[in-house]
Amino acid sequence: MARNRYTAVSRGWLMLFGLIYCVVLVIFGVGLGFAMTFGNTDKMIQAVTNRQSLTNLQETMNKSALKQAAKAGVDLPQTTQLIDPQALKHGLETGLAISANFGDVPAHSKWVDPAYINKADPSNMTLEPLLKPLNQRLAVAAKHVDPKYSGEVRVSVEKAIAAHYNEMILDTMMMHGVGIAYPMMVLICQTAAIVGAILGVIVLTVMRICSHSWERWLRVTGRLTYSIAILAGLGALVASIPALAQYIRLGGISQIVIEQIQAAAAPTWRILAGVILIIGIAMSIAAAIMRMTARRRAEEVAKKIRKRC
Repeated sequence: MARNRYTAVSRGWLMLFGLIYCVVLVIFGVGLGFAMTFGNTDKMIQAVTNRQSLTNLQETMNKSALKQAAKAGVDLPQTTQLIDPQALKHGLETGLAISANFGDVPAHSKWVDPAYINKADPSNMTLEPLLKPLNQRLAVAAKHVDPKYSGEVRVSVEKAIAAHYNEMILDTMMMHGVGIAYPMMVLICQTAAIVGAILGVIVLTVMRICSHSWERWLRVTGRLTYSIAILAGLGALVASIPALAQYIRLGGISQIVIEQIQAAAAPTWRILAGVILIIGIAMSIAAAIMRMTARRRAEEVAKKIRKRC
């Protein structure tokens, strides 16, 4: 009787909502995948502060400091190392933790270094823990070049470097760059995952009504699910290709750092696609088992009828 109620109209509605389900599943998968990677503050911080990323950022900031010192009148060798890697690491961890919290210092976070929190204004960062060892290294290196490096010259150089970093990091990056873009992206991904999940439940319910049987619903939904999962898996494999990093631009962030973020995110995307694939296959197998069971029962009933006849 369940199959008799399955008409051409039911097939049409099932096809329509099946297409809608595919779109919703893509939105949910992408949103969840991004929320689990870019939205995972711990994973992002680990990717940005690992050895390769930290070395690259240290070199970039070191060149910037040497350039500012040269503009202020102190020309140092390009091999001079002014940036303390540990101070930079703690600063990056604190900055990302604050960015992920929409610019406010998290109440409880293992990544926040209290030394980087401005005591006069606890809602803002200070670069003093980064600038202090930088100035000490700068003084030692400058005195080898110019023994008279002190007084007004030293104050002028340190002020120029501090002003440059405050503008580049606190203003450009934190206030108007990554500090705004990153939490908004996380919020959008989380919203897409939640909305996708809610719409998915609604669409699947409508598809169940149109199917008129659990077996047909599992078969159609399972096939659509593992088909989308296969495409998602291929997309995740393509996204994990390191060469793609050179085409990605994230507010001046270097290619090496992007590659590290990409390497940290891609495995999660592949695993998520694999889980969805397994769910789709499991639904299809369940539908096949239900169909086989129904056929056996029908055959047994037919045999009994033939025996009676």
